[in-house]
Amino acid sequence: MNPKDRFLSVFSEDRQELDRVPTFVQGVLGGFIQRNEEHLFDNYEGELTYNASFDAPIILGYDSVFASLPGCVGCKPMDIVDENGIKHVVGLNGQAERHGSNFYAGGLVTNLDMHEELWEGINVTDNRKSLLKAQEFHESVSHLIFPLAKVGGIFDTAWQSMGFDVFARHQVKNTSFYRQVIKDYAWVTKTNVERIIEVLDDRPAIIAILDDVAFKGRLMISPERWQQDIAPHYKEITSMIRDAGMHAIMHSDGDMTDLVPALMDAGFEGLQGWEGGADPRMIVEQYPEFVTIGWGDVGNELSFGSKEEIDLHVKFIMDAAKENRHLVIGPSTVIFEKIPFDNAKHFMTSIKSRGMYGKNKP
Repeated sequence: MNPKDRFLSVFSEDRQELDRVPTFVQGVLGGFIQRNEEHLFDNYEGELTYNASFDAPIILGYDSVFASLPGCVGCKPMDIVDENGIKHVVGLNGQAERHGSNFYAGGLVTNLDMHEELWEGINVTDNRKSLLKAQEFHESVSHLIFPLAKVGGIFDTAWQSMGFDVFARHQVKNTSFYRQVIKDYAWVTKTNVERIIEVLDDRPAIIAILDDVAFKGRLMISPERWQQDIAPHYKEITSMIRDAGMHAIMHSDGDMTDLVPALMDAGFEGLQGWEGGADPRMIVEQYPEFVTIGWGDVGNELSFGSKEEIDLHVKFIMDAAKENRHLVIGPSTVIFEKIPFDNAKHFMTSIKSRGMYGKNKP
């Protein structure tokens, strides 16, 4: 099977034809690539895309990876002075600038007036040509690796624009500020998804919405409040995705176990991540039709484990989730610089040896 068909099979009755468990990685970071460039590229003789976002995952053996598509919602920059009197220029995400880093920079939109002023600069651009160009490239490499289209979500975009402390206070009180921020960022997600569907028709078969809702040990919001405040927006968005013949999945860091029923009710068919104590045995037993993507513990076995420990970890995941054929295995998050190259490779070797189905089993 090719990577795209293998991944898509877990969402359909075709999963009975799977040759092996599909694999997925959120991404392989530049630090890991730079540190291991010789190991990655010097002895690799297969076909590559000459795009670093795809080539490192291909060499490591992954079937699929997150891929960016250009968004259509933008925002006129706005000046905000922080509590220390320092002026910042913020955009759609409401955060302070942090050049050269993708890490959270701190939300600066701390009241409704500031949010409304920011929203006066919102604009929707015509990104049709760039969307088509990106998707045509993704299709051209899908025999090597299946790129999953990703879109920013509602919850984490909202709290990051406000800062978590401000967000938490307003969320508890269910203020008009909180409700408006949720509503507006839901509109951003919906608008970007609508444009993808409009321009690309049914070509991207999966849309992944990235929305961190959990810490490693617990949720950031109760399931009840998520269903009340966030789920209605996602029901509308996932319905659009489903009506277009596509599949909606969510990504979140942390342990999302307690939110799975709400995610399913909101129309999500699967979740990518699974870290912080989540147990694949429990998920498969209680929600056997829900697709789980990830599970590989980057904080323990992948970073610090021996080959034997990695083998036991992979065996545990496979024993728990392989046979219902709704499993896509990979790291719970990205492959980053501190993961030893030998561990990253052995993780995939172990997956391939234990992941075969039916007549393909060794």
